[in-house]
Amino acid sequence: MKLLKLFNRSLSSFLLLSLFAQQSFAAACCGGGFALPSIITGDDKAQLTTSYSYSSLDTRVQSDGVWKKQKESDLTQTLRLEGAHIFADRYQAGLSIPLMMKNQDGLAGGQASGLGDTMALVGYEYLPDWDYNPWRPKGIGFLTLIAPTGSSQYDSDNLYANRGRGFWTLGAGTILTKTWVRWDVLGTIELHKRIEKDVNNEHFKGTVTPGWGHSASLGGGYNIRDLRLGASITWVNEDSISDGDQNIYTFAKERYATGSLLASYTFRQNLAGTLSYSDQTLFGDPSNTTLSKTVSVMLQKRWSR
Repeated sequence: MKLLKLFNRSLSSFLLLSLFAQQSFAAACCGGGFALPSIITGDDKAQLTTSYSYSSLDTRVQSDGVWKKQKESDLTQTLRLEGAHIFADRYQAGLSIPLMMKNQDGLAGGQASGLGDTMALVGYEYLPDWDYNPWRPKGIGFLTLIAPTGSSQYDSDNLYANRGRGFWTLGAGTILTKTWVRWDVLGTIELHKRIEKDVNNEHFKGTVTPGWGHSASLGGGYNIRDLRLGASITWVNEDSISDGDQNIYTFAKERYATGSLLASYTFRQNLAGTLSYSDQTLFGDPSNTTLSKTVSVMLQKRWSR
């Protein structure tokens, strides 16, 4: 019975992290923002994940809440490689590297590709579930560092060339998971702070100061033999950005929600794939953002302890 629980927990961890790992929680104009990292939540020693996503910008939402349908095609394709490894029994470290290609139609459109923002993390399992308690969840805390390795609006006037936010970002959060044989649920909450930066381009010379941001997610899934079906919703809020009194890089607060559906299939015990669909136009009260619809495929290999 414990072996069955262990196997199902491993499958559940893949499904649950699939709900969040592929979502880039940010306005498309800025090339992506805070995304939850790839974290080992099961009883594995290491995991390697590769994913491909195809995202279409659907709507632009102004700071007053007015929606404007996107007329020209604005597409983003992302190939992401992520890895995580356990060390010292309950600690783990991980890295996420995205490669992006953006295509935008219209007079100001064009095509650009390159590296997006890179994320590194460390995590600690502060609430283990060694005795498979029927109600107590498993808890993992994590610290993240996002490096602005992708081109941003502070580097280029062309929106289609922006593949990152442009700021070093520090984050902290927790993931709580629970599995009941066929059912599993996951909840996350995180807080992050983007670090101010000096900008010197043809339009602006000075300091840009971003605020805090936070997100929360809730998801779950159901197992039918080797097939798992799941759903999730994620809420994201970003504080305003100020450039002093120049009003070139001053932006209002941003908020949006992402709903996702996915199906995950286990080919063999340590190899699984996922197909998912995410939509930012269905939930919440978005403001000062862009809303996209995304289809993703993911393949993950895990190594047991």
